[in-house]
Amino acid sequence: MNSILHPLFEGIILGLTVAISIGPALFALLQTSIKHGIKVGIFLAAGIFVSDLALVAGFYFGASAIVTNPKYHLVLGIIGGVVMSAYGIYTFFKKVTLTEQVEAINEIKVKKKGSFPYFVKGFVLNFANPMLWVFWITSMLAINATYGGNQRSVALFFTGTLSVILMTDILKVVLANKIKMAGNPQVKLWMNRIVGLLFMIIGAFIISGSLLEFFKGISLKVP
Repeated sequence: MNSILHPLFEGIILGLTVAISIGPALFALLQTSIKHGIKVGIFLAAGIFVSDLALVAGFYFGASAIVTNPKYHLVLGIIGGVVMSAYGIYTFFKKVTLTEQVEAINEIKVKKKGSFPYFVKGFVLNFANPMLWVFWITSMLAINATYGGNQRSVALFFTGTLSVILMTDILKVVLANKIKMAGNPQVKLWMNRIVGLLFMIIGAFIISGSLLEFFKGISLKVP
């Protein structure tokens, strides 16, 4: 049972970390849901999710072909962990002007009527984000290295990650009117600290797991 719960558990942690990150996509999702309703918001969230799924699936098969040598596991795991930790440190100490006005929120606009165009718009805008490509490919290579190229564990990890992202995005849509306060500077400051700390912890787990996998031939276990 541990072999199933362990990668899912770590994947869920990454998913929650991504879900509570504050950025333009969050505000666009909230404002679009507030103005056009829950149904449109869910279609937008679904488009974002499918683009994430497409990237993860593509990198999953690519990583399985690249990460075959145990030496690569160690190097890629350490690099991925360092990148995650560095991003966490940057986010944790990122300055937020406490006297600034609540951030302006821009909705996603489409020319055609109906809900489906929002699905397409969400997919295209998310897929075209270069930072997203960097994040997912770094995560995929690092997690692949952490699990020693065990594709079943990697698949379970990202199943947990993507499932949490989808569920929380839908929750954001449903509760959009109640969580507009995400643009408040004080909220942004503390959310940045929480997200930064979580990314540092994930980075440390990736590095530790890669080292243990390489030198001892064991995987990092959740107590």
